[in-house]
Amino acid sequence: MNKYLDLALIQEAVPETLKDHYALLNHHASECIACGQCIVNCPFGVPIIEKMKQAVTVFGK
Repeated sequence: MNKYLDLALIQEAVPETLKDHYALLNHHASECIACGQCIVNCPFGVPIIEKMKQAVTVFGK
């Protein structure tokens, strides 16, 4: 999910092929309930909840 978001954010417009790849994922960013468990488990300090919110904005789900 983060890979597709990162690819989308470096372009002026999100290519349809990228949207299609995201749509084929088994789970989408809109499923995030912002519980914070991912933040606790992430050893890299990635702001995952914020990235999930961005992905919903970019991809619509």
